Amino acid sequence: MPRPVSIWLSLILLAILVAPASAQKADPDDPKNAERGAELIRAAIGARGGARYLEFKTLTATGQYTPFDKGMSTIPAPFIDYIVYPDKERTEFGKKKKDRRIQVNVGATGWIYDGEVQTLKDQNEKQGREFLENLEYDLDRLLRGGWKEPGVKARFAGREETRPGERADVVAIQFKQDRTVYLWLDGHTHLPMGLIYERPDEQGVSKNEVRFAQYVTYDGVKFPNIVDFYRGGVQVSRINYENIQLNAPIPEALFAKPASVKAIK
Repeated sequence: MPRPVSIWLSLILLAILVAPASAQKADPDDPKNAERGAELIRAAIGARGGARYLEFKTLTATGQYTPFDKGMSTIPAPFIDYIVYPDKERTEFGKKKKDRRIQVNVGATGWIYDGEVQTLKDQNEKQGREFLENLEYDLDRLLRGGWKEPGVKARFAGREETRPGERADVVAIQFKQDRTVYLWLDGHTHLPMGLIYERPDEQGVSKNEVRFAQYVTYDGVKFPNIVDFYRGGVQVSRINYENIQLNAPIPEALFAKPASVKAIK
């Protein structure tokens, strides 16, 4: 039986708060920690669904997206997300045409429809670049092959206490000289509990956390039903998944920019 969400998230938050006092760090220069890091990632892949998790080509998800304002939740919006790997995604928010927002990315290109102001625009270079950079921090991209790409280094970084007597295994995944993601794995189930990383922003460098809770099996693969995003220790959004479908046909036309606002379907 899964823990209630409030308890689960409290435990993760507790782990972050007490980490300096209870962490067991691992020697980054010990080659055994590279082997251990790879073992833990493979265990996480197995916990998610093994070969089934690695092999799906498309994903269609529905749920509720809730933005947060200064740490407080606002009004949730329904969404549907279409993904064709490796780098095609269409996300729709809202249901009525006037309150719909559609964002489509195909690699570094894409377009955005805003139903409130009835505009249809190409994404600019910055927006396309941000989409590709966000993929680098995506949990599924990391586990489904990103950690093995040329130049990427993964190692066991130690253990962090989640509550008295229980610890999470931490794997550091360095995919650029200045970019390292810390993957927290449940010490018993090996399922991902969180990702922690720093990235440049307009204010300098921000600490980002993504927390995963309430794993549910969809089409033979375990996905977290709740995904929370934090920046600088303050929650910025939450995703509540309602359904996830793997390998369903996704028409190529969904990613093509319509000729006009009137052509939006």
